[in-house]
Order: sequence, then C-alpha cells, then structure tokens
Amino acid sequence: MEMNFLIVSDSKFLLDDEIKKIVKDSSNKIVYNYNDVDLKSILEEAGYISMFQDMKYVIVKNANFFGKEKLTDNNSQLLINYLNNPNPYTTLIFTTYEAVDKRKNIFKKFQDLGKIMEIKAPINLELFKTVKGLVMKKGYLIDDDGVRYIINACLGNYDLIYNEVDKLSLLYKENSKISLNTLKELISLNVRDNQFKFVDAVIGKNILLTFSLIKDFKSLKLEPLQLINLLAREYRLMIIERILEKKCNQKQIMQELKLADWQLQKIIKNNEMYHIDDLKDYLLSLTKLDYEIKAGIKDKWLGFESFLINVFEY
Repeated sequence: MEMNFLIVSDSKFLLDDEIKKIVKDSSNKIVYNYNDVDLKSILEEAGYISMFQDMKYVIVKNANFFGKEKLTDNNSQLLINYLNNPNPYTTLIFTTYEAVDKRKNIFKKFQDLGKIMEIKAPINLELFKTVKGLVMKKGYLIDDDGVRYIINACLGNYDLIYNEVDKLSLLYKENSKISLNTLKELISLNVRDNQFKFVDAVIGKNILLTFSLIKDFKSLKLEPLQLINLLAREYRLMIIERILEKKCNQKQIMQELKLADWQLQKIIKNNEMYHIDDLKDYLLSLTKLDYEIKAGIKDKWLGFESFLINVFEY
C-alpha cells in the first residue's frame, strides 16, 4: 500500500535515489518546485482521480516549510485535511535539503499520517567505506590512498564524489587498477581552487565573481561554513601580519605564520586595501555568524550572503 512521504537529505543523489525506489518505473508522475507553485494547487492535483485509477506520484521539491520557512494557517489546514483523507491513488512525496523542525505541528501531523525518511550523506569512516564500496562495485581495484584522494579532492562532498567515481566507467574496463597518479589526472581540483578564488574575490571586493562562485557552490551543495572558515583564516592572517610588521622583518613573519614568500607578499598587498579595525570587525562578524549558523539562529547561506553584502558596501 502506497502512502505519503517526506524525504529529508543533505545529498541530492541520495534523495533522488530514494524517490526512484518509491516511484520505480512509473511514468505517471508530476514534479513541482514548492518555490514556484502554491500548496493549494499541489493538493488539488494530488486529490484528482483519473478515470483509469492509475497510481500517480506527485513530487514536491524544496518543501522547506517543514523547517524554518513558515506555512500559513490556511495552507497548514489544507495539508492536514488532505493527510486526514488522502487520495488512495496518489502518492505525495515532499522533499527538502533543509533541516526539519520536529517541534512543528505540521511535522508531527505528517509523522502520524505519513512516512518520514531522513537520509544523511556518509561522513568520516563511513564515507571512506562507502567510497571504496562505490569504486569496487563498479568493478575497479583501488587502494586506501586512492580513496582518501577522491574524498579530499571532492572536499568530502558525497554528491561530487559520486559524480567523479561515475566518470571512471567512461575510461576504464572492469577489474582495472585505478592508481593514485591516475586519479590525480582525472579528478579535478576545481572545487578547491574555486574556494581560494572565492576568498581572493571577497578580499578584492569583486562582487560579480564572488556571487558567481556562490551559485556554483550552492549547486554542489557545499557548506558555507567551509567558506566562512577559509575567509576567517585570511582575515586572521592579515591582522597578524599587520601587527607583526611593526616589530619583525618579512623573514621572521614568514616563519611565524608558516607562509611561503609569495603568500606573504599577497597578504601584504591585500592589507593595503584595509584598515586593521575593519579586518577585526569582519573576523568578529564571521565568528559570530559561525556560532549563529551552528546554533540554528541564522540560515547558513542567507546569513553569509548578508555578511558579504555588508563587506562590499563598507
């Protein structure tokens, strides 16, 4: 017997894979983006019974009202009414990448009348085992160093890792040994490079490049906390360099900060554009933002983008 689902995941691949398991090979499906369609229209479609009484799948992506977004009282009641009396010939599937708020009445109601699936992308040792399994499942041989390289090159992002592993089948036959050197040639470090380009764009106040890169990061489901940490590190180095330059020569500063000459020269050049008090304010703001995101006080991307706009307007 089919039912209504809420699928919560931080991985696009895992979320889509779960939808495929539910829908199977049915072509009778309708996909909505909740940001583009009102809930009333979605529920009307879900409630519609075709003359052939075929099972229909209505998939609603970005149903973020189970988390931080608010649902109007009217829409909340409409959904509860539908859940109390669902169309037996429709499977309604809500999906979201955002964390859900389990205190919400609509979440509790769905818990009683539907099925909630929370799927987390693997991390740490589980991620290592999963990646090794993915490669071996495709019929390739790989050592532990190769697995670690894939994870590091993709910054631990499961969806990015899956895409890169999938590319191996385009180039290698089964039972091929995938060496570390081969992986270094095949798997691009563009994501990591773009993160450093992002920091340079922010420091250089290049607003167009900054938000162009953010768009790419969002599509890859990268966590903004990674960017916050990288940017905070750069501000911290700039502040320390400004303090040390008053009492140390450049060689001593390089040793203190463990930087190469070219890295120090870049920091010195960047410092020419900033007052030290501004750098301290930026670092303090990022530290506060990091806490607020982790505590669930602020939306991660909205909070970070607000910080960046403030930097560019300053």
